[in-house]
This record gives sequence, C-alpha cells and structure tokens, in this order.
Amino acid sequence: MKVTNNDDVFDSRTVLDYIKDNKDDRDLALESIVKQYCENYEKGMEYLEFGVTFIRDSYFDDYMWDFFLEFNQVDEALQCYIDLEGFARDQQYDYDCVDFDGVVYWYRQE
Repeated sequence: MKVTNNDDVFDSRTVLDYIKDNKDDRDLALESIVKQYCENYEKGMEYLEFGVTFIRDSYFDDYMWDFFLEFNQVDEALQCYIDLEGFARDQQYDYDCVDFDGVVYWYRQE
C-alpha cells in the first residue's frame, strides 16, 4: 500500500515500510514526514517504528467523534447535544502536526 496525501488516516509503520521497500524510487514527501516528526522528538524514530497514527486535518473531527464514542456510551438520542467541535478542538492540544505534500496531518504528541 502506498501512502498518499489523500488518506484520512495512516500509520507510521506503513510509511517506514514503503520507504524501505522503495529505496530506488525515493518519495521525498514521505521522507519529509519522518524528518519533521524526528525533529520534534529525540526518540522519534523509535516511536515511528512502534507506530504513530497520522490523521488528515479535514478528517480530525470525524476521527475524534469515533474516538469519543469508543470510550463513552452515549444514547443515540443524546448525541446531538454533544459539542463535537469543542471536544475535537480540546483534544487537538495533545496533538502536533506535519505537512505531507501541502496537507496537514495531526499526530498525538508523545
């Protein structure tokens, strides 16, 4: 699977595997993700090898909604009263971002 900047969510292990398997066909955009992440963290490569989830900016609210419902049992009739945008915005304080070929992707800060 090739990672593109149209993916809503992708895992760092997929990026690393693609880079490793396609050494002759360099993808500078994917290499840029690794570089940006590793610049922020001393143990960046270690975390990337363990697995970091990257979430497309335009998909972040939907991702957070799924995250919220995974850990909270909310009656369907009450879901319309939840401030999803507020919840996603508050969660974003724990995230940092990288630019993937002009598209912003969020990842949880370690």
